[in-house]
Amino acid sequence: MHFDDATGAEAPLDLLGPIVQVAPRPRATQREASAQSTPRLDAITDRAAEANVAFLSALFAKKDAYLEGDRFSSIGDADEFFTKIVGVSFEGRQDRVGGLLPGQLLELVREPENPYDANAIAVRFGAFALGFIRKEIARRIAPNIDAGERYEARIGSITGGGERNVGVNIHLRRIGASRTGRIALPTFDDAIARGTSVDDVRAAFIGTRPLREAQRDVLERVAAGHNTLAVLGTGRGKSLCFALPATERALHRREKTIVFYPLRALANDQFDALSRRLGPMGLRVLRANGSIDASERAALDDALESGAWDFILATPEFATFHRAAFVRACNRPWLVVVDEAHHIFESKHRAAYGTLGELVAQLGAPQVLALTATANDEAFLDIRRALRIDAWVIDPTVRENLHVVDARNTSDKNAYLARELAGDGKAIVYCNSRAEATKLAERLRARFGPSVAFYHAGVPSEERAGIEDLFRSGGIRLIVATSAFGEGIDLPDVRDVVLFHLNFDVTGFNQMAGRAGRDGDPARIHLLYGDGDRRINDFILERNAPTLERLREIFRGMRGMSRDAMLRTSFEEIARTLDINGVEGASISAAVAMFAEVGLVQSGTDDDGRFIRFLDVAGKVDLTATTRYAEGLAERDAFQRFCDLALEADAQTLEQVINRPIYPDRLPLKEP
Repeated sequence: MHFDDATGAEAPLDLLGPIVQVAPRPRATQREASAQSTPRLDAITDRAAEANVAFLSALFAKKDAYLEGDRFSSIGDADEFFTKIVGVSFEGRQDRVGGLLPGQLLELVREPENPYDANAIAVRFGAFALGFIRKEIARRIAPNIDAGERYEARIGSITGGGERNVGVNIHLRRIGASRTGRIALPTFDDAIARGTSVDDVRAAFIGTRPLREAQRDVLERVAAGHNTLAVLGTGRGKSLCFALPATERALHRREKTIVFYPLRALANDQFDALSRRLGPMGLRVLRANGSIDASERAALDDALESGAWDFILATPEFATFHRAAFVRACNRPWLVVVDEAHHIFESKHRAAYGTLGELVAQLGAPQVLALTATANDEAFLDIRRALRIDAWVIDPTVRENLHVVDARNTSDKNAYLARELAGDGKAIVYCNSRAEATKLAERLRARFGPSVAFYHAGVPSEERAGIEDLFRSGGIRLIVATSAFGEGIDLPDVRDVVLFHLNFDVTGFNQMAGRAGRDGDPARIHLLYGDGDRRINDFILERNAPTLERLREIFRGMRGMSRDAMLRTSFEEIARTLDINGVEGASISAAVAMFAEVGLVQSGTDDDGRFIRFLDVAGKVDLTATTRYAEGLAERDAFQRFCDLALEADAQTLEQVINRPIYPDRLPLKEP
């Protein structure tokens, strides 16, 4: 059976190429057939094993490049993306650019003989040279163009002002593919033209696996138009309950869905998973949180201005702080999903959750689906009241096949893994950083041989898909990964999950642990983190979301470094110059995003590179009234609350947190 690379659905026969007629051969005896076929099968098996080893050897050979933090590493696989034109300065540029309009078609011209960059891709509007695709992106997509693929470029928006600060954001979309072995991905119009059905969409998410009873019950209530609360335990398929109907409605009715997550890290993981599945269907998936960079933010602003989006994955804080953009008539969603909905009850100290019901009403009172694994009597009632829930489904399943192994504060983690993972079952070892995942994978590979791989967001999409396929088929037995692995990946037969480091919140803890034993057979969850991890995580959180005191210190230092209210250098160089304890380039990046949000600075890229311009501000500025600050505060709060559970609770309590839902015991399991 053949499956379409883009969707995972069974492909029609006409996609398999011409049928070759083969002349019949005389039937051999059983002994002859066995003698003839066994060597062939052995040869095929040997070639497959050699190909697996070659793939993994290449993966480890590139490990350092994957750790460089190149956020453009997978853009060569992207079907569409936004970027900014760079690199040309000429007389009258501002007037010429100012005359352009969003939506206008541009021309991309490869310049392989360019003396400055052999990958150069020029951007033109008729006879006018506007600039170039930035070199980091050109390096990734120039080989595609040279191989015959085509990209359509249109103006997304015109930004900025002033003599040297007019910018052009453009949208690139792949419109063809001719590389050997690559299938051209369908656009939205292609999907509609071929009559993509609910079954096609379902196959893209879960293949041929049947829906669970609770999932069917939730989908029936959503289809009937009810505002629904679904209480399903970890690993019971909550995400499918919104992804399936929302995708079908987007494809056939162009109706929109907003999904709210309590933490931006959760939204980012889901964004990656949904983009890989829905992008090939021509659907436009965006994320809305304080961690997105300037180009992604510009794309989001354009989409919210025009209504040109299908899914937005947001934090409540982002949508609240940017309420005016979300409530425009062009952005009215069909469905609002509130994931981890127990935060409506548990996070009353977060103002955005307190007004989430009001925001939903301002969005035009769309249908609501709330999802959680944890809703006691009070939380259940609070969620229903805030979101006007009139139906619910409770899945009481207890995953009794999952068993927690308490190895917290183990002194020699490497020896533990060598001992406990020595069998032949599949295992996932979760780490908190790309570098740690890569180093640990190397150590395990030296111990267990070539059936080990690492997996993180820096690994390009094509390689990640290869790792997933090999793990699913058994060509890889052990994966050492960050949280990037698992979301939206259906792997039933994982026998061991190891939490090598302390998670940042209980949701991440549950999600990782819950990936063990989805086939119902016995599986183990090893708690290998310890008290020392708490200090490491505290440092990471403050680095990525500085405290108010640290923000003030950074601003004063940067202002002192500037000349004529302008600063031109990298975030890493600013951090080295300021030499503030615990402040790194990531801290400066986060701080600048917050300063820009409240109007203290303007940051961007012009013909001379990256700049930070300090603006004149009258009166006091409240840095706490920013998306990124509020999200950072929520992350630190979630971590402190999680630590009390993860480090202090006994193994039996933690096992119950993982393997069973919490719900009111005096209510029917379904209503209506």
